[in-house]
Amino acid sequence: MPDQNFYEWLAAARPYVNAFDGVVVVRSPGGNDLNRYRIVTAVEAPLTWMNDSALGHIRRVYPLVVTVDVIAAATPDLLGAVLQTRIDADDRYGETDSESQHIFHRFVLEWPTAARPIQLLASYNARESLGELREGIDIHSETDADVYCAAAGEVTALGAAGNDYGFRSYIQVESSVEDERFVTTYEGLKLPRVNVGDQVSTGQALAKAADERLRVILQNPPDNGDAFSKISNVFNPRDYIYIPDFKVRPLVDKLRVRSVPSMRAKIKGNVHSWDLLEPLEHHGRAMEKLGAARKWLKIRSIGGLEGYVAAWHLMATTRSEGAEAIPGVNPVGVNLDVYNPLGRPNPSRLGGLGWVRFGYNVSNFSGSEDIAAALGRYLPLVEAYREAGYRIVFATSHQTYGEGKSQFWPWSQMTDAKWDRLIARFADMMADIAKQWAGRDLVDCWQIWNEQDAHVGAVASVPMSSRNYAKMFARTHQAIRSVDSGVKIITGGFTGGPGRGSSYARELIRFLPNDIEPDGIAFHPYGRGLNSQSKYAIFGHIDESVWAYSAVLPHKPLWMTEWGILDQPNEDINHITRYATEMIQYLKVNYPGKFAALIWYAWAEGMHNGYGLVDTDNNPRPPLTESFLSA
Repeated sequence: MPDQNFYEWLAAARPYVNAFDGVVVVRSPGGNDLNRYRIVTAVEAPLTWMNDSALGHIRRVYPLVVTVDVIAAATPDLLGAVLQTRIDADDRYGETDSESQHIFHRFVLEWPTAARPIQLLASYNARESLGELREGIDIHSETDADVYCAAAGEVTALGAAGNDYGFRSYIQVESSVEDERFVTTYEGLKLPRVNVGDQVSTGQALAKAADERLRVILQNPPDNGDAFSKISNVFNPRDYIYIPDFKVRPLVDKLRVRSVPSMRAKIKGNVHSWDLLEPLEHHGRAMEKLGAARKWLKIRSIGGLEGYVAAWHLMATTRSEGAEAIPGVNPVGVNLDVYNPLGRPNPSRLGGLGWVRFGYNVSNFSGSEDIAAALGRYLPLVEAYREAGYRIVFATSHQTYGEGKSQFWPWSQMTDAKWDRLIARFADMMADIAKQWAGRDLVDCWQIWNEQDAHVGAVASVPMSSRNYAKMFARTHQAIRSVDSGVKIITGGFTGGPGRGSSYARELIRFLPNDIEPDGIAFHPYGRGLNSQSKYAIFGHIDESVWAYSAVLPHKPLWMTEWGILDQPNEDINHITRYATEMIQYLKVNYPGKFAALIWYAWAEGMHNGYGLVDTDNNPRPPLTESFLSA
């Protein structure tokens, strides 16, 4: 809106702002980046736009604005009248207005495949002197991935391999935007889902990808663009790419943001691998830079830090794909122990971690049911960690209720009838415990039991059948929800791996009532890691567990509430450091937004059998401690 007499213009627009969702008011185009908005409604008042043309100004300066809605209004009163007409018609952009054209569209290509990561493999090249000629761009795909329509239009051709163009199997879609023709060719397909003559919309599935490389070719007939030996009127598709909610994510932590694109430039700040950054450049040109040596990309962080970062340390994502499972919280954390003198570190020692996890022990190893005493043990510690910014997970187990009770011992001889008695008492106790903590804004998550799928006779856990665990989870979930509607409630950590563990998890979901669903699946992938860490990955790659447990509740995050190295206190600290930091980096980069928590077991050596971040004298263990706390 115009800068002169701005508050009068704003008052005229206020009813419109209140009537429609997501309206952002920008005061004057001068100094403001309209590229952030796909649709701009521009008030064309005198002395506001270059040459008094809102459309010309926006098209020249803001290449990422797709649609421009121009309202010619010389005064605030005239603007108010136009906007009131739109409010009355529930027509935000005046699309039903029969007056002269005021909505103008730009032709854009959205990303045409479901394959991830979003990656440009090869650029357009119409000059033989620059190497191999390429009439389109090649983008990363996957065999059988869906290929989507990048721009709405009419299907004008389907071609098999061996065609006159020399293409692989392809589909062509012709679009018309502001009286211009554009033909988009998707090459490298199979199993087409459309026919010649079909009208297709943006985002509609056209076919499956034949392999890992999809080529997109753009023409602007009748007489524009470059000419290749078998195809003419060709343009670089890069210049038309628009990726809704486009973001980039660093591949490394503490990536430096510089004032200008140079390694010698002033450092303005740092960004981390879990940060979502907004590219401040054209999407297509940004895609060409990502992963390329000596290329720089201008970005803005969520905190407002602007500058240039090394594009070879960036990957593409979107707001929804890259969003943190718990916004603003680093998923990395550590298990603590209220009973261990070394398991209660001062919060100042925990660096950049996001989570701490305690086992919630009421029994006091003797069958106690004194929940007031348990609250007294945990409350001062939890208050201190929460005040320092850390999030809290409480893991319940047989130590919450059951341990030291003669009617349940030995655990290996538990029957369904005994489990029914324990479950009833456990759920009642959890209602009282949750009530103690509700309203304090201290506990973020309750974890129901621990390693319930372990083999009978497991040392540190008490297993049960999936049917009995479903009874426990359902009753305990109802008990906690009766007193606290906001806290997260997740499963105990499955320890059976991608086979037996995920099967147990699926049985749990099947046995639960329809109105009960966990807020996440937790698992403990001891003995799993990366291919470069075979010594600590004796049971296989971490991907196998991620895929298997993700499939149980695909729409909910995963929680690694225990992971690390067990029973190897004399391992080389450098090997442990590499294992821990590479695992965190790998999961953050390859599964952005998938993990709510990645909680190491344990803080101190001597906390049961975990490899501690500090030694038995409470001293840091370089380089592990510093590396982990900054991960």
